Amino acid sequence: MEEEAAALERAQVVMEEWERAEPGFKPKTKRQIDAQMKQWDQDFERRQAEREAQRQTNLTRYDPEREKARLALLECHSILEHQLQEIEQLSAGDAFPAMDPKRRAAKVAELDGAIVRHRAKVEELEPAVGDPEDVPDTNGHLPADRRFTTLHHYRQHRIDEVTKLRARLPELEVALGSTEDKAERSKLRGERDVKRARLAELLAVPRLESEDMCADCATPWAKHGWVTPPADGPCPAWPGWGAQLQKVRQMFEDMARRNEVSKPAAPPPPKPEPVAVIPSGLPIGEVVERLQVLQATYPDAEVRRGRANRWELWPNPDSSEGKPPRDP
Repeated sequence: MEEEAAALERAQVVMEEWERAEPGFKPKTKRQIDAQMKQWDQDFERRQAEREAQRQTNLTRYDPEREKARLALLECHSILEHQLQEIEQLSAGDAFPAMDPKRRAAKVAELDGAIVRHRAKVEELEPAVGDPEDVPDTNGHLPADRRFTTLHHYRQHRIDEVTKLRARLPELEVALGSTEDKAERSKLRGERDVKRARLAELLAVPRLESEDMCADCATPWAKHGWVTPPADGPCPAWPGWGAQLQKVRQMFEDMARRNEVSKPAAPPPPKPEPVAVIPSGLPIGEVVERLQVLQATYPDAEVRRGRANRWELWPNPDSSEGKPPRDP
């Protein structure tokens, strides 16, 4: 990982300082090394072929209803675990110690009913799902296969975020030191504290294996839960939570559409106007004088008859010279 780069570099330096020295050690010949690498390639290809054969077999077993039931079962188990913890804390008085006893009793009774319903749902789903780890998805991958991928995505996302946070925090410190405005300093301090806490949280993540991941999103399984923090939230693939997310997303989309409709219409384009006007009723000498000046300015302009017998000069649409001169 990015934060381990220095340690890895140091380990590489130390490794290069040593040679094998156990008694009787003989370095492998080039032929032996080539043979070993060839064997590794063959082993890799064999494992790949076995995985592909298993995937093809899983495709024949794919059942969309069973896949949905698996996600619903995982969600029910998570909700049930949360409710059991909540009712235990409420009953013992550890949660909300100042709560009115009647209200506490009502809340405990409400949780009791919810627990009964979720246990019944679990009992209904378990026969349809069977082993949740043996439910292939539409691509023929089992949950264990997908965890390898979600771990890779999570690791890469974590490295990228840590890199950005480490670059941003010094910038915030510099900005804080050079800003006198109180409102701006408060804003910068808030951003710095949030990013500092986020960096500490990411650096505290232990080394993860694929077994630690959710199979349906790039999140460690331990970070799924219904109280944030410490959890990041339920899995978006779970049907109940996914429906709520979709509802919220739809609300924002509807709001955006309403805002788009309520925007004021763009003003109409300006009405074309002549570049110059010579009113009627002027002496002929003055008319000639004005026309000479306008001819020098707009050599390709068209003369048209306007309202009240006035002369109007319009730019020639086929010539750029008919446009009014621009200021230098």
